[in-house]
Amino acid sequence: MGSKKVLVGTAAMVVTTLMVSGSATAVQSGKEKSGQAKSDAALIQKELDRYRVATGSIGAAATIRNGDTVQGYGSGSTQLFPTAKPNEDTRFRVGSQTKMFVATIVLQLVEEGRIDLNKPIEDYLPGVVQGTGLDPKAITVRHLLQHRSGIKDNVGFVNGDYLQSAVLLLNPTWQVVPPSEQQMVNEGTKAGKQFDPGTKGQYSNTGYVVLGMLVKKVTGRDLATEVRSRIVEPLGLKSTFYPRAGEKGLPGPYSRGYLSVSGLPLADVTNYEPAVWGAAGALVSTGRDLTTFLNALLEGELLPRARLAEMQKLQTVDKVGAYGLGLQQFKTDCKDVWGHTGQIAGYTTMTVSDGKRAISTGVNNTPVIADGKAQTDAMIKMVNDAICA
Repeated sequence: MGSKKVLVGTAAMVVTTLMVSGSATAVQSGKEKSGQAKSDAALIQKELDRYRVATGSIGAAATIRNGDTVQGYGSGSTQLFPTAKPNEDTRFRVGSQTKMFVATIVLQLVEEGRIDLNKPIEDYLPGVVQGTGLDPKAITVRHLLQHRSGIKDNVGFVNGDYLQSAVLLLNPTWQVVPPSEQQMVNEGTKAGKQFDPGTKGQYSNTGYVVLGMLVKKVTGRDLATEVRSRIVEPLGLKSTFYPRAGEKGLPGPYSRGYLSVSGLPLADVTNYEPAVWGAAGALVSTGRDLTTFLNALLEGELLPRARLAEMQKLQTVDKVGAYGLGLQQFKTDCKDVWGHTGQIAGYTTMTVSDGKRAISTGVNNTPVIADGKAQTDAMIKMVNDAICA
């Protein structure tokens, strides 16, 4: 039996294949304890090591939370040299996990009566969504949150458009002069209508860039400010922030990010321009903070229960699976859980929770070729142990 080498396009594909996820507990800032979170420490460490090797990564971290108890694990190093083991307090760029934060803020604004989920985006942002066949008066805020807008993904790789991915990743101009939000929206809308709004689900990072613009328009403050004031500060998240355009450096402790082929790091992309990802994927965080956030969200600390229930109403999104409003649902051996995967240049992450127990993982790599069977098996075992043990 040989290991199967597969092309890895996105963390979402990996975890959807797993059909597993993690769990968490609402905690108050300042009450955390370090220690064993009732999972099998030896098993988690063994599978994290195996996951790191299978993804061809320099380093990997896992954080398991059970109520107030947090246990961190590290494998390999945060960088090639000098070496330092990652842990629950190592900052990663978390990619599409950003969408959970953006969706939470949008739903807070809905609760405040400042946004209507069923209102056309054109009512809020006239002229922003333009493209052949696209009717912004037919695309609602809900459609954008649930990837049902008919706007093409501006990043491309989730839906297999690797040429579009190359256009974004290999554009040197944007590393010097950051693209505007409108430019990143245009990267998706220039392809025109992909389907009638609401008739199917197809993952679109473009839609979340539009939602970031919506938050700014409604509040008069940029997304970085809203993330800080509405989520980071109330929950006491000490290591999480949304970088503004041009804010390419990361404060320590952080993990560098690499592009690799079969475990060989070919490029260090740590300081890639965050404006390319924007509201779809630019957030920086840690396993400790992400499990705190997801626990708090699922325990009703950030949204009223009725609004959270609306967030968890599911539709099917192609190549992703069951998706609510900025939340993915996964299955473990014992229960369904909620969270999100994330992948941008140099980083692959995931956080899942049942509202009491949670697991967050991160590797400092975007693998082009990886050992898919071993990668999937290791993740399944870590998540099931963290959630179901």
